[in-house]
Amino acid sequence: MRTKYPHERLWTVAALSILLAGCQQADQVLPFELSGDEGATITIGQNGGTVTVPPTISLEFPAGSLSGSTAVTVVPRISGPFPNDAGTAVPGTAFDIGPVGTTLINPAEVEIAVDPALLDASDAVRLSVAVQREDGSVATFDATYDVTNGVLVAELDELGPIAAVITLDAIPLGVEAPPSLGGGSVPSPAPPVAGGPQPAQFGGIDFVAACAPEGRQCFSSGLIRLWADEVVQRRMGEDLWFLNPTVSASLEFLSFDQFGIPNQVFGSVSVDGNVRAKFNSAVSSYEMEDGASTGPGANPQPTGLTITGNLMTMDQTTTSSGNVEFNETFEFGITGIGTTEMMTIEVEAEIEFDNEDGSVEIGIIIAHVRLRVPQS
Repeated sequence: MRTKYPHERLWTVAALSILLAGCQQADQVLPFELSGDEGATITIGQNGGTVTVPPTISLEFPAGSLSGSTAVTVVPRISGPFPNDAGTAVPGTAFDIGPVGTTLINPAEVEIAVDPALLDASDAVRLSVAVQREDGSVATFDATYDVTNGVLVAELDELGPIAAVITLDAIPLGVEAPPSLGGGSVPSPAPPVAGGPQPAQFGGIDFVAACAPEGRQCFSSGLIRLWADEVVQRRMGEDLWFLNPTVSASLEFLSFDQFGIPNQVFGSVSVDGNVRAKFNSAVSSYEMEDGASTGPGANPQPTGLTITGNLMTMDQTTTSSGNVEFNETFEFGITGIGTTEMMTIEVEAEIEFDNEDGSVEIGIIIAHVRLRVPQS
């Protein structure tokens, strides 16, 4: 939902920090001085501790991560290949960690040795750590990676089989200008039919979109596309990816006038994920986690809407940080998809880059979020 006023945005990603503390590890030595591949079992108490299997993996538990003394086992995976739900596992990086299903009160830090020779340049940027949950699902965790010494670092919230994976649901950021959206007419809601689909909450027409890392759908479905402006490219490079995306959007258009144009809207849009890039020898992330809803307050409320050409202006929106914005204007486009319609809305997110002189340079990431009218 791209605003046409630089000082008024639906999304504000404020003071995003480059997470270099955990990833600039050119001088770091892996805590693996021995050799062996038989695995290890160490009892970890409330004071924390470290389990290592040289020369590939180290798992550090901070104090308070476990509720009581627990025998933690880390062994190279021998029960079959790691599931490919989240992406392609890097050879030699799959381990079984137990007790499987143990939820950690405080996250544990895992370091995995990943040979850079096994990776293409874009593979390094898309590296994550995947964990197979007790229910069989696979979750991915954002990670930092040092290309010089081959150290992949992430935090885990649950014990189970893990592997370094080249993430499947990763979306490349375009470096060209995004296409203009063409506007269009919002279709009026169809009269309710007995036994047919139920109308939206206020009797209008609803456009929705949803995907999450667990479903691996954001990339394959095309629900979201992203572009980086010149500032972001100059400061972060052109090999940019959006990892672990979550999209949730619902916009209901209602109160249609005599010309079939809606003058109210109700709903919310949010997009979360990690913008990944390579800084010198280190691959690191910016976390993007923001969104907004219509009307004032934390819960969406209907608000006035004005549509002119390919622009829609909402009278009031509330950001996820609680700021109320007035007269937010967003570019949009509507196209027919099969027997239904698809709406694309342009959204802007800010990244602040700190300069050595104390000044701040603003970069913009533009997202096109695609919402569809649900089928009956």
